[in-house]
Amino acid sequence: MNRQLNGFTATQTNKGFHVINHDNSEEFEISLNDFNEFANKYAQDTIEGKNPELSDKEEIIFSIWEMVLIPNTAIH
Repeated sequence: MNRQLNGFTATQTNKGFHVINHDNSEEFEISLNDFNEFANKYAQDTIEGKNPELSDKEEIIFSIWEMVLIPNTAIH
């Protein structure tokens, strides 16, 4: 799967995603473990009533996470 969203392209790999950030031409890998760590941190911050401040990488992880978890037929 290859998706272009919000200024980046994420290509699914066997271990997660290969990401190209179009804003700064940075390329990096996001592993399934990165998703787990992000989800735990995000959940903990939410439980504590914090408004999480996300790094650029975390914003991309969040976007991919939403894409994977929220079906495109959902009405917000």
